[in-house]
Amino acid sequence: MKILYITRVPYTSIAFIFPLAKRLREQGSIVEFVSGPGIRVINQISKIIKDGQYDIVHTYTPVMGVYGRLAAYKAKAPVLFHSVIGSLLASGVPLSHRLLFLTSEWLTSRMVDLFITLNDEDARAMVKYRMTSADKVVSLKYEYGIDLNKFNPEVIDKLQLEEARTRYRLQNDIPVIGFIGRMIGAKGIIDLFEAYKLIRAGGIRLKLAYVGGVISTDGDRESIELLMKRVKESGYEEDVVFFGLQTDVPFYISMMDIVVHPTHHEGFPRIPVEAGAMGKPSVCTAVPGANVAIEEGKTGFIVPIKSPERMADAIKIIIANPELAKNMGNAARKRVVDLFDQNKIVDQQIKIYEEFFKKKKERHRTRTLN
Repeated sequence: MKILYITRVPYTSIAFIFPLAKRLREQGSIVEFVSGPGIRVINQISKIIKDGQYDIVHTYTPVMGVYGRLAAYKAKAPVLFHSVIGSLLASGVPLSHRLLFLTSEWLTSRMVDLFITLNDEDARAMVKYRMTSADKVVSLKYEYGIDLNKFNPEVIDKLQLEEARTRYRLQNDIPVIGFIGRMIGAKGIIDLFEAYKLIRAGGIRLKLAYVGGVISTDGDRESIELLMKRVKESGYEEDVVFFGLQTDVPFYISMMDIVVHPTHHEGFPRIPVEAGAMGKPSVCTAVPGANVAIEEGKTGFIVPIKSPERMADAIKIIIANPELAKNMGNAARKRVVDLFDQNKIVDQQIKIYEEFFKKKKERHRTRTLN
């Protein structure tokens, strides 16, 4: 097979596609990538598809899902897949964004041979809103899986971890709750700080760590500035740590006792799964896929979106029960090993590719005979 992946920014390829691409290449397929922002890329990508004679074109993210399928349609690509990794159908998404998404999907979804979603809710919604039919959408639960060799508490250098905790004043006797992700309003960074303040106001001492930053395509730098202003004004500045963008996510998860994912909308909340792989309990907002990433009450808690009060309550339950926290962490690790092993999920993806590639060859053979 010859496959082209289309993304808006290269980061998407690194974060979501490389494990699958690596396996495909090992099995003899040719895998290539193209990315670029803006509607002007349609003609350029169309030429690349036409010249490259790809068997499968696979697009990612809402914007490039539309631009990419227009380019693929123009180039008459044999098979077109689209991965819904950033759902815009959920209740936490602004209405204007949902309407724009629905309109663009209604106009272009018929060009897609198969949609791949990260949760059953999005798959059902796409059928409900008549963007596609049930036989043209599949839910993989968690498209990119977890590298269990990398996300493994046993491989963390304990001495290095202790030195880092000391350097950032993260004492072992004070719980640390942490956030990992893009530092924008839609990820709930301010909601988390409001929950933190409620816990502190109740007399509980704990630290708060933010790991992440703002990337060029986010378009929201105001939220992180507002957050830092509120932290400074709160009087808790000494207990809040901003680590910035980091690549060694497992190491920073290891510094935390509870991982909180307060996002307003998500294709699939991967952070609780990564936290679970590291043996940490999570608190996550009720976005699509949260009930797959977390087993409620056993590996963590799911709370309403934009509800600092309920978030604070869930965090306090875990903090107040060290045995519960330990059991949740152990159960989370086991759940990730059982359900989210990257190798198993890549096998599922390749099976889908092979089935469509086989159908394509059969159609070509039939046309030739006729």
